[in-house]
Amino acid sequence: MKKIVFIIMCAALALSACQVIPENEQIIEVFTPADTSQYRRTSLLIEYSGWRCMNCPNAAAVAHELQKQYGEELVVVVMHPASNPNTRYGSNQAVNFTCPEADSMYIHMGGTNATPFPTGNVNYQLQDNAYFTSSDTWATQVSQYYGGSSIIMQQTVRCEEKDVTIDLELYNLGSSPLDATLQLWLTEDGIVGKQIMPDGKTNNEYTHNHLLRASVLPSVWGEAHQLPTLTPQTFTYHYTLPEKVVAENCHIVSVLSVGGIVVQTKETKITTK
Repeated sequence: MKKIVFIIMCAALALSACQVIPENEQIIEVFTPADTSQYRRTSLLIEYSGWRCMNCPNAAAVAHELQKQYGEELVVVVMHPASNPNTRYGSNQAVNFTCPEADSMYIHMGGTNATPFPTGNVNYQLQDNAYFTSSDTWATQVSQYYGGSSIIMQQTVRCEEKDVTIDLELYNLGSSPLDATLQLWLTEDGIVGKQIMPDGKTNNEYTHNHLLRASVLPSVWGEAHQLPTLTPQTFTYHYTLPEKVVAENCHIVSVLSVGGIVVQTKETKITTK
């Protein structure tokens, strides 16, 4: 990230306060946030899914194609909320891909036992006064939020065995402070299990990716931060991975929202020593 630098080459002044450097010999570099187009906004696509949902693999394919198109500027998180019958597992823990955090998000967005799957949301935005949208609208929504951002987010993740350290830097390039909310989630790829496919058959070797496993912070709703303008804010978090996950398949996802709308997201793969 390019730091804000105000540099006046006045080396001689460090030795003597009497010498004045001519104006034409002064080098002044001032960074201004007038053009933030080089700083890209990364959007968040939440895909609500379930292993009993026969059309959910098609929605996953849509999300995959969007990620191929937008690269790092789109983060996908798949949530299996227990409040929807498409995720029901009974006593079979092998198909239990749910977590309480997914259910909290789902219920908050208006999800019920009767909400049809697949469904999703982009950047916590409402569409026609509803959070849930069908997969055939995701491409249009993601394109609407594609572009520059006044928020820079940098994240590094270190992991030793099951102990994860997350270093996060937030930078507000805007002209006024922001009251923001930061959420930190753990997601996992490469989970092989059952999935009912569009033809009605069950695929016992289906690979579930981007699956929300847990909140890194005590609450899935995160924590509040005020971001002053042009001043970097740094945070460090420590987290112990759950036993059920494979560390090498996991990511840390940071979600920053202002006024209830996602303004920046970052996904970082966990690498173990």
